[in-house]
Amino acid sequence: MAVIETPTTWFEDLVDNVGKFQPVLLGCVRSELEKLASGQGRKSRTARVCLDMASKFATLPCGTASADDEIVSAALSRGALVATVDKELARAAKGAHLTVVSLRKGRVAVS
Repeated sequence: MAVIETPTTWFEDLVDNVGKFQPVLLGCVRSELEKLASGQGRKSRTARVCLDMASKFATLPCGTASADDEIVSAALSRGALVATVDKELARAAKGAHLTVVSLRKGRVAVS
């Protein structure tokens, strides 16, 4: 949702930093966005825009763990990067030795 709330050139920045990639959205994250999108207000509108943008992304199933744990697990099993602005998720991903993509000052940062 961060790239919608603060418009960026995230896709181009990512290609410049990591090369060609396939965005993936986990089913449990999609469900969270759908719940947010069903409401009213700015956050709901942002979630609807995210869902529209993510309609082109591949969707992977989730298990029964928390969304953050599922994201880390999926990234580990697929050798993927984790894109987030959530500090706790970034910390967990880095703790699992995953590359984290985030936003700093409106630009993509890879760490």
